[in-house]
Amino acid sequence: MASIAVRKKEVMRDLDHCDIPYYVSEFVERELGNDYDSLGKLDSLIEKLSENKKHLEEQVLTVSSEVPKRIQNALKNAEDSKKSLSQLLEEETVLSESINSHLLTAQPWMEDLDVLIGQVEEIERHLAYLKWISRIGELSDSIQQYLLTNDVPEAASTLAFMAELDIKLQESSCSHLLAFVRSTVKFWHKILKDKLTSDFEEVLTQLRWPFVGPPQSQAFGLTVPANAPEVYNNLEMLFCQLLKLQTSDELLTKPKQLPEKYPLPPSPPVVLPIQIMLNPLQKRFKYHFTGNKQTNVLNKPEWYLTQVLMWIGNHSKFLDDKIQPILDKAGSSVNAGLEFSRALVMLILEKLAADIPCLLYDDTLFCHLVDEVLLFERELYSVHGYLSSLPSCMHILSEESCFQRWLTVEKK
Repeated sequence: MASIAVRKKEVMRDLDHCDIPYYVSEFVERELGNDYDSLGKLDSLIEKLSENKKHLEEQVLTVSSEVPKRIQNALKNAEDSKKSLSQLLEEETVLSESINSHLLTAQPWMEDLDVLIGQVEEIERHLAYLKWISRIGELSDSIQQYLLTNDVPEAASTLAFMAELDIKLQESSCSHLLAFVRSTVKFWHKILKDKLTSDFEEVLTQLRWPFVGPPQSQAFGLTVPANAPEVYNNLEMLFCQLLKLQTSDELLTKPKQLPEKYPLPPSPPVVLPIQIMLNPLQKRFKYHFTGNKQTNVLNKPEWYLTQVLMWIGNHSKFLDDKIQPILDKAGSSVNAGLEFSRALVMLILEKLAADIPCLLYDDTLFCHLVDEVLLFERELYSVHGYLSSLPSCMHILSEESCFQRWLTVEKK
């Protein structure tokens, strides 16, 4: 055994100095091992290697024969593509020259055609202008006929449609047409508004409106007259007809605005019939709390604040029971009570905006005003369900100069 080991070492040393490549000797050793009895496997190994060699040679021959063919085909395709491209370029040149020639020939025709198209467009504009005038004239004639036959509801509906056309035309540059439409809307709006307002105020008078006393003392509520159903039917009819004038009224009536320094939230105009219902209360408010009246004193803000709260409370039941169903039936999203309260609160805001500059630097008057306003706000929100998204007294008190004065007084 020792002699065999010595022979193996000698063989390994000889392999390091023989002409056989190392990877060959390593391959043979890996396949046959160090057992010289396995040399009989050399025949099968040589046969296997010969087959692999033959297979590889066949692959090389196959590739060697196919590559030139592929290259030749690629070159042929490239040549064909080049010819096709050249042909297309020639055709493009011919076509471009033909188009340019045609454009030069057609240029005078195009200029003449542009002139004709401009004339046609001008005629179409004139025709559209005349159609608008004719349309407004037809609507105006319809309103006149409806009024002659005392069909006020249809007249109001037609005026509402005319007002919508006025809105659609606002983007037009035809100033004379806009002025014509607006003047026509204004003409019929005044006639219808005056007529409906007069009839509506007559119905309100029959209802003993406004209710200056508490609900239990309202005369109409204590004794229901025999014609009450007729009165309420007239109330609903006139209220709905006035609602139809809302669009034209907003077009023609500029809402009263407080100075820009007061950050009031945006709010739509009060609906027209409720505006009319508020007229007598607004007159009373201005009579008592503006000018030189004894009730208009800076040290008694609670007088007008309490008065407004009383009016809201006195009319809330009537608004909920009689007016809100009319609005709901007409498909309006307006809340009658909130609309009524919002309009009265605007009177308060106008009053505060006028009074605060006069008492801003009188600590006693200013503190008293703030206290009364806070009490008013608390009752307005808690009792009457006023919304924080609507204009309120806090929008006046939060104006920069007023708010800074408030902070200064609080620190004392």
